[in-house]
Amino acid sequence: MGYRKNNQYHDYSRKDMKDYEYRTRKQDTNGSRPSHVTITPKNNEPIDRTIKRFIRKVKKSGIAEEFRKRQYYEKPSMKKRKEKLRREATIKKLQEEEGKQKT
Repeated sequence: MGYRKNNQYHDYSRKDMKDYEYRTRKQDTNGSRPSHVTITPKNNEPIDRTIKRFIRKVKKSGIAEEFRKRQYYEKPSMKKRKEKLRREATIKKLQEEEGKQKT
């Protein structure tokens, strides 16, 4: 599906032009989780508390973390390497805790 300017339709009929008209680019909302966070202020609620509620909801949904993660392209090999290092660190930490509990 192309995004074409008006002057690029010279080879198309009217019906074809409708197919190629500009469409808004939407991201799919796969799964049960919506892609946005909405907050409606409660009655007589201070604005700072509303903002805190919003920030809490954003953190809980993981939108900011997902944005930071997708901000730059990361090669699949680097993703695997980071995951492996994270796993090894977790195992090492658990083994150290077990060693402390036994002594």
